Amino acid sequence: TPLPQAVCCKDREHCCPWGYTCNVAAQSCEKQRPHEPPAVAVPCDAAHSCRSGQKCCAGPQGTWGCCPFAEGSCCSDGRHCCPPRSLCALGSCWPLRWDVA
Repeated sequence: TPLPQAVCCKDREHCCPWGYTCNVAAQSCEKQRPHEPPAVAVPCDAAHSCRSGQKCCAGPQGTWGCCPFAEGSCCSDGRHCCPPRSLCALGSCWPLRWDVA
């Protein structure tokens, strides 16, 4: 089930709910501490936003996900994204290569 305003982790396999950060090393989501300054929001639509440095990815049925790569590309499934200079194909991220004809 997609999480509204989820934050996708840098491992590109997991997401955490809004208000949590990814701890990939511990394989967990950690609640943001209240004394941390609020992140600048990147608006997705009138009701949804992602953090600064992230990209909004439209999901199914009006949901949104946040790609951890501001210059990344959203996959057509609306749940995954790829880093810059790569594209989504066949469920995976593929590097763009100019040396392949």
